[in-house]
Amino acid sequence: MVKKKYRVEGMDCSSCAINIEAIEDILPGIRQISASYQKGQMVVEFDESKVSEAQIFAEIKKRGYQVFEM
Repeated sequence: MVKKKYRVEGMDCSSCAINIEAIEDILPGIRQISASYQKGQMVVEFDESKVSEAQIFAEIKKRGYQVFEM
């Protein structure tokens, strides 16, 4: 398991953070996501052998947000 922090642009309310956190239930290998619209970031704990950063980024972009490595 790895735990990484990312910058997320486009979140402007708590519903946005909840929307991002919901990908935990969609992508296998994600143990936990914690998103903060106030900080404009998220922390993701995931198993790199089951899900890649590219897959996580793609799912977030599908939801209308931009994500960047910190």
